[in-house]
Amino acid sequence: MPTYNIFTVLKQAEELLTSHNITEAKLDAEIMLCDVLNIERKILPTVREQIITNGQYTLYKNYLEQRTQRKPTAYITGNTEFMGLKYKVSPDVLIPRQDTEILVELVNDFINKNNRKKVLDLCTGSGCIAVSVAAYNKDVSLIASDISEKALNIAKENAESNNVSDRIKFIKSDIFGNINEKFDIIASNPPYVTEEEYKKLEKELYFEPKLALTADDNGLYFYKQISENAKKYLNDDGVIFLELNADLSREIESLFKNFASTKIIKDYSGLDRVLLIYN
Repeated sequence: MPTYNIFTVLKQAEELLTSHNITEAKLDAEIMLCDVLNIERKILPTVREQIITNGQYTLYKNYLEQRTQRKPTAYITGNTEFMGLKYKVSPDVLIPRQDTEILVELVNDFINKNNRKKVLDLCTGSGCIAVSVAAYNKDVSLIASDISEKALNIAKENAESNNVSDRIKFIKSDIFGNINEKFDIIASNPPYVTEEEYKKLEKELYFEPKLALTADDNGLYFYKQISENAKKYLNDDGVIFLELNADLSREIESLFKNFASTKIIKDYSGLDRVLLIYN
């Protein structure tokens, strides 16, 4: 078998992924190779001439084959980065998105400015919101809930690997079903994709759990449930942070008219991304 250095392997991988219309071909090629080599991406430029072993090359070819079938990179490697932390992921949970970091940053900012201590993360999935909030706020305690037992198991692992499991209680619950406390903050990135939108998604998204993506009532089901029930679980001066379906943002905001006030925060692309609801 011929020998290959890292530079050559990466170049071949990028060309292969590009030929299969993978949008982030270079990035994906680098992330997967770093996983195979067990190194950080920032190290790559310093090891360009390093020869990879036959075993590493075989594993990398397997990764690339999966990616050409449009399986998401995070599911291939089994992990991803979010808020500077490493998260385990599997097809039982949504892959954390950079857009959701905006929600976490807003929650962290609110905690820091208002000295809040108690947070509920609804539809926690991989646990990325709850774990990140706990990691950056040492005095906060959280409850993270999800209807999926498999998702909760992943979330618990992520809490343990990021050393915050002592401050997060995980509960299997259909929205507020098994929640019996009040909170200073309720945060959620709920399922919000409509059935019509689901039919038009990129191929990669069909590897992700449909239960965590789609919502009945034209994408509004979870927003309606939260708007109708959240007051019972929110302290008097509490705040709700919701990730938005940008196409339904005004419709979602109108559901919370019985609260004191609302505010929409845009993402880096100028799309409506997070709804703040003040009790």
